[in-house]
Amino acid sequence: MADSLVLTGVKDVKKHTGTEMLLTRPKRGGDTHSLKEWWKGNGVSTCYVECSVFNVTVGGNTCKLAIDTNNSTNLRIDHDGAFSFEFYGSNEVSRAALFTDAYEIIEHYVFPRISGGKVMTVTPAGAASKPGGAPADTSIGTVTISGVTAPADSTIESYTVAIGGDATSLTYAWSVSGAGAASGGSTGSTFSVAYTGTTDASTVTCVVTSGDGTATDSPATGTLSIAIPTA
Repeated sequence: MADSLVLTGVKDVKKHTGTEMLLTRPKRGGDTHSLKEWWKGNGVSTCYVECSVFNVTVGGNTCKLAIDTNNSTNLRIDHDGAFSFEFYGSNEVSRAALFTDAYEIIEHYVFPRISGGKVMTVTPAGAASKPGGAPADTSIGTVTISGVTAPADSTIESYTVAIGGDATSLTYAWSVSGAGAASGGSTGSTFSVAYTGTTDASTVTCVVTSGDGTATDSPATGTLSIAIPTA
């Protein structure tokens, strides 16, 4: 998962490609949140800065991304789906910060307007931990069916399926064409075929689906060619 948007001014969101980042409004009204200047630490005096704040939600975890904005701000924000960000084309932006949902600082960012170069990421002493973010992508990979490919007529043969990837929560849907006919269930990891004809070749097929939500190639299909049964 990933998300990208362009923030113009303090509240205008454009070119939004995902749903992970959501601009929020303060309960007191208005468009910006008044936050303590996180980069100054715990000094005697407390100063505040007006920020546009996004809720960033991934895998049940929510963090807050605060941007020091004004009416002339223009900034593209890319989120990688794991609470890491890239910032591009920053105009009238000096600082940003990532907080927990309870506004505990995780890390903050210093933009070229101050740094004079690239955007710098700063992790303060005692900072809160960044959530784990999205689960890693998995794959079903190659679906391989194993079993007899030259059966005798009037026999029942058993076939098994294996995947080459690391996806989990697998379900199976078997079928067979030609001289073969299913003998028993067709939703397990094994499948039995009865061969009762002598004139047609067959194809055994298994469609594998992952229910873990992270498989990039679900469903995936494997086939096995079966020769004409011999008398």
